[in-house]
Amino acid sequence: MSISRVATALLAFDDEVARMRRAFDELPVDPKDLNWVKRKLVHMADVDQFMRRRIDDMQVRGYSEEETRQFWEEFNKRWEAIDSLNRDELKGLLKHYDWFKISEFGSAADQAAWLLAQHADRDLEFQKQVLLILEKLFPLGETSGANFAYLYDRVAVAENRPQRFGTQGRCVGPGRWEPWPSEDPQNLQARRDAMGLGPLEENIRRVSMQCHGMTG
Repeated sequence: MSISRVATALLAFDDEVARMRRAFDELPVDPKDLNWVKRKLVHMADVDQFMRRRIDDMQVRGYSEEETRQFWEEFNKRWEAIDSLNRDELKGLLKHYDWFKISEFGSAADQAAWLLAQHADRDLEFQKQVLLILEKLFPLGETSGANFAYLYDRVAVAENRPQRFGTQGRCVGPGRWEPWPSEDPQNLQARRDAMGLGPLEENIRRVSMQCHGMTG
């Protein structure tokens, strides 16, 4: 089985990302224009999600062990580059705004900005700064409780602490996802309910469907 089909898939990925960026870059840059900022945030989140969906290439294309190794070796470079660029551009926008409050920017922009911060794992200090912002805003309805909960857990796991809301975990086998340990597990569901997260068991079933024979 030729390794060249991995290179072909990656080239198609690069072409699509470039196309998405060209389409957005046709708009005049104006960070003081709320409509431009909204579109910019959604655009970055779209690239983020397009990239993460490419992980399915391993399953859809039926890569061999060698092809899988080659895919990850090359794809991880793209993953790091896109997440780093999104983080830096989000930081740039935050020089103009405290946050992208729902009352000013709408829920889509708030959600997109949270997603980009959630995936800025190579900059824990930045994630902690955003967490402090969301902690103040979610009781005011200016971001969602779920956004705060997910980022709180992300930071906690990165700092090797028990999470609080059971949102973070790992695949432990095909169709099997398990959350990392949580503080005060007896009251975990009550905390999830307060943030609008729903039953933990349902989340485990949903996320487990994304585990295709990989662990970690």
